Amino acid sequence: MISMDRNTSPISPLDDNAIAEVIKATRIHEYPGDEIDTFKQLYADYYNIDKTILEVANGSDEWIQKAIMTLGQNGVMTLDPDFVMYHEYANQIDVPVYTVACDAHFTFDFEQVIKAVERHHPSLFLISVPHNPTGQMFKAKELQSLADAMEAVGGYLVLDEAYFEFGPAYKRPVGEHVLIIRTLSKMFGVAGLRIGIAIAQEETFKKITRLNHPYPVNSLSLNLASKIFTEQSALDDFIRYQLDSKEHLVASLRQVADKINIIDSNTNFVLTYGENARHLADYLKTHGYQARIYDEPPLENAVRYSIIGLEDYGSFNQLIKEWSDQYDSKGTQDEGNENIHITG
Repeated sequence: MISMDRNTSPISPLDDNAIAEVIKATRIHEYPGDEIDTFKQLYADYYNIDKTILEVANGSDEWIQKAIMTLGQNGVMTLDPDFVMYHEYANQIDVPVYTVACDAHFTFDFEQVIKAVERHHPSLFLISVPHNPTGQMFKAKELQSLADAMEAVGGYLVLDEAYFEFGPAYKRPVGEHVLIIRTLSKMFGVAGLRIGIAIAQEETFKKITRLNHPYPVNSLSLNLASKIFTEQSALDDFIRYQLDSKEHLVASLRQVADKINIIDSNTNFVLTYGENARHLADYLKTHGYQARIYDEPPLENAVRYSIIGLEDYGSFNQLIKEWSDQYDSKGTQDEGNENIHITG
C-alpha cells in the first residue's frame, strides 16, 4: 500500500553514506550541548534570523503543547477544521477550546473570526499557515487583523508554519505576542527525527521556553539535521523533488476536476471534497493508494492526498483515469462543482 495519508516526504534527504558518516561522528556518550548550538546556528543562517530568538524541541507538537500550557490558561481558540492536536493538547490541561467554523467550501470569514475573539477573549489562538487540512493560504491582512485582535484582548497568536516552505512568501504579523512554530518533518523530510522550532521574542520567548528540558533533542537527530543544512546542493535537489511531486499530484487530480472539488493548495497535500471524492478514494485504496479519509464533520466528505514518489504517479494517474472512465460510462450525474479551485 502506498501511503498518501501522512503528509510526509516519500524519500529521505540524506543518502545511506551521509547517514553512516553522521552516526560514526556522533558522540553518544556526551550530552548534546554543542550539537544544539550548531544546529540552531545553521537553521538561523538558512533563514537569516537571529539564533537567540529560536529554540528546539521534540517536534513541533511539543511546542504546540508547551504554548498551550504556558500561554493558554484562559482558553484556546482555533479554526474548524485545523490541526487536530490543538484540541488534544488543550484537553490535556482542561482549558476550553473555542472554534470558528468554515463555510461549505472550507473558507473562513475573518470578520467572524475577529468577532469570536472579541466575544470569548481566548488567551491563545492557534492557526496553521498554510492551513491544515485544506492547504489554503490566508491573506496577510487577515492574519494581521487576527494578531491585532489577540493583542487587544491580551492574548497570544501562534502561527503554525509546518508547511510554509511549500507556499508563497507572506508578510507575517508582527508583535511580541506572536509565536512561530516550525518543523523539519515536512519540506525537509525528517519526520522521524522529531525536530521542532519555536521563534519568539522577549517575554513570549521566556514563557514558552521555561518548561524546556536541558537537552530537548538527542545528539543523533541534531547531527543528522545539521548535515542536511551543510549539504546545500543536495538540499536544493531534495526540495525540488518535493515541489515536483506536489506538481504531479495536482496534475493527477486535475484529470477529474469536473467530478470532485479540489482546493488550491500551498502544502505537500491536496484536499478534495464532495460526494464523488470518497468514491475516488475508495477506488484508489482497493488498488494500493491510501489517502486520508475523514469521518467527522465538517470533513466527512473530504479526502486528502499527500505527495508520493515520482515513480508512483504513472500508476496513480492511470487509476484515476480508469475511475473517471467508469464514472462516465455509468452516466452518473456529477454534483455541480461550482466552486472548484485548481492549483497551477
